[in-house]
Amino acid sequence: MQFMARLRHLKIGKIEPLELGKQAVIIVVGSLAFGAGLSWFLVPYKIAPGGVGGLSQILFHFFGFPVGISMIVMNIPLWFVGMIFVGRQFGMGTFAGFFASALAVDVLSPRRMYKWGFLREMFEKYNILPDGSIKPLNQWALTDSIFVAAIAGALLVGVGIGLIFKARASTGGTDVPVAILKKHLNISMGNGYLIVETAIILFTGYMFRDVNIVIWSYFALFLSSRFVDIVTEGLSRVKAAYIIPASNEAAERIKDRIYSELDRGATYFQGMGTYSHLPKTILYVTFHIRQTARLKRLVLEEDPGVFMVMHDVHDVIGYGFRTRGIEM
Repeated sequence: MQFMARLRHLKIGKIEPLELGKQAVIIVVGSLAFGAGLSWFLVPYKIAPGGVGGLSQILFHFFGFPVGISMIVMNIPLWFVGMIFVGRQFGMGTFAGFFASALAVDVLSPRRMYKWGFLREMFEKYNILPDGSIKPLNQWALTDSIFVAAIAGALLVGVGIGLIFKARASTGGTDVPVAILKKHLNISMGNGYLIVETAIILFTGYMFRDVNIVIWSYFALFLSSRFVDIVTEGLSRVKAAYIIPASNEAAERIKDRIYSELDRGATYFQGMGTYSHLPKTILYVTFHIRQTARLKRLVLEEDPGVFMVMHDVHDVIGYGFRTRGIEM
């Protein structure tokens, strides 16, 4: 009843066909990357970087259940639970994301790819042993190195998830329990993911009785999370600086050159030296990473006794900068 009530009160915005088509293409591309990373590299080596994909590997290697089908079966009840206990962010975007990505895992499975004639020579290279025997089908991969498999698989999975996120969708899975922990137990999203993913990785390692799987899974989880950040937010190309000139006159000269040579604005702060107890004028400026050397040069030219601190900036919203964030 509560779920139906939520559905009745769910407001659906105006659908733009062009935007919807763009999102669909991004979800498909992201799902293909996700499916290739999981099927070609992680699943054959039992590397489980958390999520229902990790749990599905247990069913695949022990019982032969298709990984993608298992992911869909697990995700559907989680999706309903998310709609009931969390809210509208677990709507059709999440459903489309987890369904397409899970479907891609099975469509791109090594057995199907080999049967259809795709990448046949590569699969034979890595899965037909020197004595002519063939590896079991559930161990077929596009590499004979677990190290390469962990890196390639994490890269593709991270890129795939990142693209799906950019389409304002989700792969479901652990997003649901993490959101529930956040909403009802006030556990941060970061700690929530750490708790849930750790539990899944440890459980997978226990089921396969292999500590190495736990280590490789954490390695892949770390890499994939970094690639998700890169895809969704991009590489940070922005820096900022606190500039404390020796005099107000030097501050004015530096400010003028920042305007004219870097085409950037600046903000004055009024501070006080803790040793001299004299007032200090502080400039704060954000700039592109390519402008770092020019900023250093012009500041030192105007005030050799300047004190300056530069740091990386995660995101900037305002004139001259593009935000790195995405909306879900």
